Amino acid sequence: MIPLLLSICCSTYLVVLFRYFKNHHIDARQAIVANYITCVITGIVISGDVPDAQIIYQDWFPITLFLGCSFYFIFNLMAFVSANIGITLTSVSGKISMVIPVTIAVYLYGQELTFLKVSAMILALIAVYLTSKVPEKNQQALHAKGLLLAFLIFIGSGINDAVINYAFFYFLQPSEFALFNISIFAIAATAGIFTLLVYSLFYKSTLSIKSIAGGILLGIPNYFSMLFLLKALAIPGWESSVIFPINNMGIVILTAVCGLLLFREKFSKTNIAGILLALIAISLMIGAER
Repeated sequence: MIPLLLSICCSTYLVVLFRYFKNHHIDARQAIVANYITCVITGIVISGDVPDAQIIYQDWFPITLFLGCSFYFIFNLMAFVSANIGITLTSVSGKISMVIPVTIAVYLYGQELTFLKVSAMILALIAVYLTSKVPEKNQQALHAKGLLLAFLIFIGSGINDAVINYAFFYFLQPSEFALFNISIFAIAATAGIFTLLVYSLFYKSTLSIKSIAGGILLGIPNYFSMLFLLKALAIPGWESSVIFPINNMGIVILTAVCGLLLFREKFSKTNIAGILLALIAISLMIGAER
């Protein structure tokens, strides 16, 4: 359970930090690239694994190419929505995507679909909706552009989680977790650097020390959020169809609490009911594995 709890904390930290970026005028594009470079350095320092040319022959290497580019794209979307619409909508749109990897896990990997799991999933989806429901005065958070971006985060996050689970189920050994992570983040960093170079051709842009510092603050927990998720998937006796819902609901709850305490985001009775339902759903998920 500890890797799962640590993954939840690290992922929540990322969403919250994006909100601070806008308040402190940090360039999210630069910060995200610095974040991925920091992820690579963190992984190499912690694990001692350094990718070399032979890595392209690993069965899971094509997966890292996809995930690296997808991570960069989704991370930029999350940064924009967090800063301009709200951290709760960002968290919810990403985490309700748990239905994608869970559905795939049941049908592709033959994981058991019990009454408790189904009940917990239904409660989880209701909880996510209730937690994200905003008061009337905040309805601008749900305008057409916001909904479109939230939908893209939903689809992208769900596909990413499903692909990570696929790599874990078919290709990865625990000894390869760090190298797998480092490879994904190196590709994301490469995509980010290329994007910044192209952007600089059309717009005046200078490197900001503050943005780079923000990226470093993002990078270290970002690396560990992924590593701890892989370690959580390796917990004996726990199926991914349980890990992903608990992970995602935990992030939604913790993000909502941070929004209340740090940014004075208001909770309605509906939001509180959603949090309570999420706690019940998590309890049912844990009970399903016992």
